[in-house]
Amino acid sequence: MYYARALAACALVATLVLLTSDGVQSQDKKDTKVKGQLPTGWSKLNLSASQKEDVYKLNKEYKEKVDKLNAEIKQLNEELARKRVAILTDEQRKKLIDLVAGGEPKAKEKSKTKDPDK
Repeated sequence: MYYARALAACALVATLVLLTSDGVQSQDKKDTKVKGQLPTGWSKLNLSASQKEDVYKLNKEYKEKVDKLNAEIKQLNEELARKRVAILTDEQRKKLIDLVAGGEPKAKEKSKTKDPDK
């Protein structure tokens, strides 16, 4: 009876070791494949797996660069807008706000000019 229990315990320990070691190995493996999309028409070129991988890597690398530049462009446009508005007088800023908000200051002027015509 003692031997059976010892054998069962050893089997259980061996099973746990195998299960945990498999988990460690799968964690060590890194998915080195880069996922992405091929440019239009490139799927018909019969590219090898390594060629596809290279294209995906290039796409990822340049997308990051383009995103960074787009963020910089956005920042520059915002700075430009602030500097333009800083040039305006208070009255011009109010008029600009009315224009951008959709209300036309000229509508008030037109209503004043229509009164004499009546």
